[in-house]
Amino acid sequence: MPLKYLLIPATFALFTHCAEKSTSDYTIEASFASTAPEIDGKANDPIWQQAKPIRLKNNRTGKEVQESALQTHVKASYDDKNLYFLFECKDPDIWAEFTQRDEYLWKEEVVEVFIDVDDEPETYVEIEVSPANILFDSYIVDPENIDVPATAKFNLPGIRTGVTVQGTLNKREDKDDGWTVEMAIPFEDLANATTERVGPETEIRLNFFRLDKNQGKEFASYAWSPTGKSFHKPSVFGKLVFK
Repeated sequence: MPLKYLLIPATFALFTHCAEKSTSDYTIEASFASTAPEIDGKANDPIWQQAKPIRLKNNRTGKEVQESALQTHVKASYDDKNLYFLFECKDPDIWAEFTQRDEYLWKEEVVEVFIDVDDEPETYVEIEVSPANILFDSYIVDPENIDVPATAKFNLPGIRTGVTVQGTLNKREDKDDGWTVEMAIPFEDLANATTERVGPETEIRLNFFRLDKNQGKEFASYAWSPTGKSFHKPSVFGKLVFK
Protein backbone atom coordinates (compact mmCIF):
# COMPACT_ATOMS: atom_id res chain seq x y z
CA MET A 1 0.00 0.00 0.00
CA PRO A 2 1.63 3.26 -1.07
CA LEU A 3 2.34 5.96 1.42
CA LYS A 4 -0.14 8.84 1.26
CA TYR A 5 1.22 12.28 0.60
CA LEU A 6 0.88 14.95 3.23
CA LEU A 7 0.93 18.68 2.69
CA ILE A 8 0.64 20.90 5.72
CA PRO A 9 1.63 24.60 5.99
CA ALA A 10 4.81 25.35 7.85
CA THR A 11 4.54 26.44 11.44
CA PHE A 12 8.09 27.78 11.59
CA ALA A 13 9.65 30.63 9.63
CA LEU A 14 12.63 29.45 7.60
CA PHE A 15 15.87 31.35 7.56
CA THR A 16 16.74 32.72 4.14
CA HIS A 17 20.52 32.43 4.33
CA CYS A 18 22.08 29.77 2.16
CA ALA A 19 23.57 26.61 3.61
CA GLU A 20 25.50 23.94 1.83
CA LYS A 21 23.27 21.12 0.60
CA SER A 22 24.14 17.50 1.25
CA THR A 23 26.56 15.81 -1.10
CA SER A 24 26.81 12.62 0.97
CA ASP A 25 26.61 9.24 -0.76
CA TYR A 26 25.37 7.48 2.38
CA THR A 27 22.05 5.67 1.81
CA ILE A 28 19.76 3.73 4.14
CA GLU A 29 16.81 1.71 2.85
CA ALA A 30 13.46 1.88 4.64
CA SER A 31 11.48 -1.32 4.16
CA PHE A 32 7.67 -1.10 3.99
CA ALA A 33 6.00 -2.55 7.09
CA SER A 34 2.82 -4.42 6.24
CA THR A 35 2.43 -4.87 10.00
CA ALA A 36 3.51 -1.95 12.16
CA PRO A 37 6.15 -2.77 14.77
CA GLU A 38 5.27 -2.65 18.44
CA ILE A 39 7.11 0.35 19.84
CA ASP A 40 8.37 -1.47 22.91
CA GLY A 41 12.11 -1.28 22.42
CA LYS A 42 12.37 -4.86 21.18
CA ALA A 43 13.82 -5.95 17.85
CA ASN A 44 11.57 -8.98 17.41
CA ASP A 45 9.01 -7.50 14.99
CA PRO A 46 8.88 -9.11 11.53
CA ILE A 47 9.90 -5.89 9.78
CA TRP A 48 13.14 -5.69 11.77
CA GLN A 49 14.06 -9.18 10.63
CA GLN A 50 14.06 -8.07 6.98
CA ALA A 51 15.26 -4.45 7.22
CA LYS A 52 18.88 -3.85 6.25
CA PRO A 53 21.09 -2.44 9.04
CA ILE A 54 23.63 0.33 8.81
CA ARG A 55 26.47 0.67 11.32
CA LEU A 56 27.65 3.84 13.01
CA LYS A 57 31.30 4.86 12.76
CA ASN A 58 33.62 6.75 15.07
CA ASN A 59 32.41 10.30 14.52
CA ARG A 60 35.78 11.95 15.09
CA THR A 61 37.93 9.68 12.94
CA GLY A 62 35.38 8.38 10.44
CA LYS A 63 36.70 4.86 11.00
CA GLU A 64 34.74 1.69 11.70
CA VAL A 65 34.22 0.83 15.37
CA GLN A 66 36.33 -2.24 16.03
CA GLU A 67 35.21 -2.99 19.60
CA SER A 68 32.23 -5.37 19.51
CA ALA A 69 31.10 -4.04 22.91
CA LEU A 70 30.45 -0.58 21.39
CA GLN A 71 28.79 -1.43 18.07
CA THR A 72 25.67 0.49 17.00
CA HIS A 73 23.29 -0.66 14.27
CA VAL A 74 20.29 1.23 12.89
CA LYS A 75 17.37 0.02 10.77
CA ALA A 76 14.57 1.98 9.08
CA SER A 77 11.01 1.15 8.08
CA TYR A 78 7.75 2.92 7.23
CA ASP A 79 4.05 2.48 6.56
CA ASP A 80 1.23 4.82 5.52
CA LYS A 81 1.45 6.88 8.70
CA ASN A 82 4.86 6.57 10.31
CA LEU A 83 8.57 6.44 9.83
CA TYR A 84 10.18 3.83 12.10
CA PHE A 85 13.73 3.52 13.38
CA LEU A 86 15.46 0.83 15.41
CA PHE A 87 18.76 1.45 17.21
CA GLU A 88 20.67 -1.49 18.68
CA CYS A 89 23.49 -0.26 20.91
CA LYS A 90 26.12 -2.46 22.49
CA ASP A 91 27.13 -0.88 25.79
CA PRO A 92 28.90 -2.36 28.86
CA ASP A 93 27.88 0.56 31.13
CA ILE A 94 24.36 1.95 30.57
CA TRP A 95 23.26 5.06 32.43
CA ALA A 96 20.87 8.01 32.15
CA GLU A 97 19.88 10.48 34.86
CA PHE A 98 17.62 12.97 33.09
CA THR A 99 13.91 12.36 33.72
CA GLN A 100 12.03 15.11 31.84
CA ARG A 101 11.29 15.68 28.16
CA ASP A 102 13.57 18.18 26.43
CA GLU A 103 16.27 18.11 29.09
CA TYR A 104 19.75 18.25 27.59
CA LEU A 105 20.10 14.55 26.90
CA TRP A 106 23.27 14.94 24.83
CA LYS A 107 25.16 15.49 28.10
CA GLU A 108 24.58 11.82 28.89
CA GLU A 109 24.15 8.65 26.83
CA VAL A 110 21.72 9.02 23.95
CA VAL A 111 20.86 8.09 20.37
CA GLU A 112 19.90 10.79 17.89
CA VAL A 113 18.39 11.18 14.44
CA PHE A 114 18.37 14.42 12.44
CA ILE A 115 15.72 14.55 9.68
CA ASP A 116 15.52 17.05 6.80
CA VAL A 117 12.27 16.64 4.83
CA ASP A 118 12.25 19.83 2.74
CA ASP A 119 15.71 19.89 1.15
CA GLU A 120 16.45 23.10 3.03
CA PRO A 121 19.78 22.21 4.66
CA GLU A 122 19.55 24.85 7.38
CA THR A 123 16.26 23.44 8.76
CA TYR A 124 15.69 19.97 10.16
CA VAL A 125 14.14 18.04 13.04
CA GLU A 126 16.36 16.67 15.81
CA ILE A 127 15.22 13.71 17.92
CA GLU A 128 17.09 12.18 20.86
CA VAL A 129 16.18 9.24 23.10
CA SER A 130 18.02 8.15 26.24
CA PRO A 131 18.35 4.67 27.79
CA ALA A 132 15.67 5.79 30.28
CA ASN A 133 13.30 6.44 27.34
CA ILE A 134 13.39 10.21 27.80
CA LEU A 135 12.79 12.28 24.67
CA PHE A 136 14.31 15.48 23.33
CA ASP A 137 12.76 16.84 20.12
CA SER A 138 13.53 20.15 18.47
CA TYR A 139 13.42 22.02 15.17
CA ILE A 140 16.69 23.55 13.99
CA VAL A 141 16.48 26.68 11.84
CA ASP A 142 20.13 27.74 11.92
CA PRO A 143 22.69 25.00 12.63
CA GLU A 144 25.51 27.48 13.13
CA ASN A 145 23.66 29.48 15.80
CA ILE A 146 21.34 27.16 17.71
CA ASP A 147 19.07 28.67 20.35
CA VAL A 148 18.43 25.47 22.31
CA PRO A 149 15.53 26.70 24.52
CA ALA A 150 13.76 28.13 21.47
CA THR A 151 14.26 25.11 19.23
CA ALA A 152 13.13 22.71 21.98
CA LYS A 153 9.70 24.38 22.10
CA PHE A 154 8.93 22.37 18.98
CA ASN A 155 7.31 19.03 19.78
CA LEU A 156 6.34 16.04 17.69
CA PRO A 157 2.94 15.35 19.27
CA GLY A 158 2.51 11.86 17.87
CA ILE A 159 6.00 10.46 18.33
CA ARG A 160 6.30 7.18 20.24
CA THR A 161 9.48 5.65 21.61
CA GLY A 162 10.33 2.43 23.39
CA VAL A 163 13.54 1.30 25.09
CA THR A 164 14.77 -1.97 26.54
CA VAL A 165 17.99 -2.33 28.52
CA GLN A 166 19.97 -5.54 28.35
CA GLY A 167 21.53 -5.06 31.74
CA THR A 168 20.86 -2.70 34.64
CA LEU A 169 20.34 1.02 34.16
CA ASN A 170 22.49 3.28 36.38
CA LYS A 171 24.26 0.44 38.16
CA ARG A 172 27.74 1.51 37.26
CA GLU A 173 29.64 -1.25 39.00
CA ASP A 174 28.27 -4.13 36.92
CA LYS A 175 28.70 -5.01 33.25
CA ASP A 176 25.81 -4.53 30.82
CA ASP A 177 25.27 -5.83 27.30
CA GLY A 178 23.41 -3.04 25.53
CA TRP A 179 20.17 -1.17 24.93
CA THR A 180 17.62 -1.00 22.14
CA VAL A 181 15.48 1.93 20.97
CA GLU A 182 12.43 2.00 18.70
CA MET A 183 10.88 5.19 17.33
CA ALA A 184 7.61 5.79 15.48
CA ILE A 185 7.55 9.26 13.92
CA PRO A 186 4.31 10.33 12.20
CA PHE A 187 4.77 11.75 8.71
CA GLU A 188 2.12 14.28 9.65
CA ASP A 189 4.32 15.57 12.48
CA LEU A 190 7.27 15.94 10.09
CA ALA A 191 5.07 17.71 7.55
CA ASN A 192 4.18 20.29 10.20
CA ALA A 193 7.76 21.52 9.96
CA THR A 194 7.77 22.10 6.21
CA THR A 195 5.77 23.33 3.25
CA GLU A 196 6.82 20.34 1.18
CA ARG A 197 4.97 17.07 0.72
CA VAL A 198 6.23 14.07 2.63
CA GLY A 199 5.90 10.75 0.85
CA PRO A 200 7.74 7.83 -0.73
CA GLU A 201 9.08 10.03 -3.52
CA THR A 202 10.26 12.68 -1.10
CA GLU A 203 14.02 12.99 -0.77
CA ILE A 204 14.54 12.76 2.96
CA ARG A 205 18.03 13.57 4.22
CA LEU A 206 19.09 12.44 7.65
CA ASN A 207 21.88 11.36 9.95
CA PHE A 208 22.14 9.06 12.95
CA PHE A 209 24.28 9.56 16.04
CA ARG A 210 25.07 8.03 19.39
CA LEU A 211 26.80 9.45 22.45
CA ASP A 212 28.32 7.05 24.96
CA LYS A 213 30.32 7.44 28.14
CA ASN A 214 31.50 4.40 30.03
CA GLN A 215 32.74 4.80 33.56
CA GLY A 216 36.23 6.29 33.72
CA LYS A 217 36.32 7.15 30.01
CA GLU A 218 35.73 10.23 27.90
CA PHE A 219 32.60 10.72 25.84
CA ALA A 220 32.62 8.79 22.60
CA SER A 221 30.51 9.88 19.64
CA TYR A 222 29.38 7.72 16.75
CA ALA A 223 27.73 8.68 13.48
CA TRP A 224 26.40 7.09 10.32
CA SER A 225 27.85 9.87 8.15
CA PRO A 226 30.68 11.26 10.31
CA THR A 227 30.67 15.00 11.01
CA GLY A 228 33.77 15.52 13.13
CA LYS A 229 33.38 17.85 16.09
CA SER A 230 29.84 19.15 15.55
CA PHE A 231 26.85 16.95 14.74
CA HIS A 232 25.08 19.85 13.06
CA LYS A 233 26.48 19.54 9.54
CA PRO A 234 23.57 19.08 7.10
CA SER A 235 26.06 18.95 4.22
CA VAL A 236 26.94 15.37 5.21
CA PHE A 237 23.40 14.07 5.80
CA GLY A 238 22.74 10.78 4.04
CA LYS A 239 19.63 9.77 2.10
CA LEU A 240 16.62 7.69 3.14
CA VAL A 241 15.29 5.50 0.31
CA PHE A 242 11.77 4.05 0.54
CA LYS A 243 11.52 0.44 -0.64
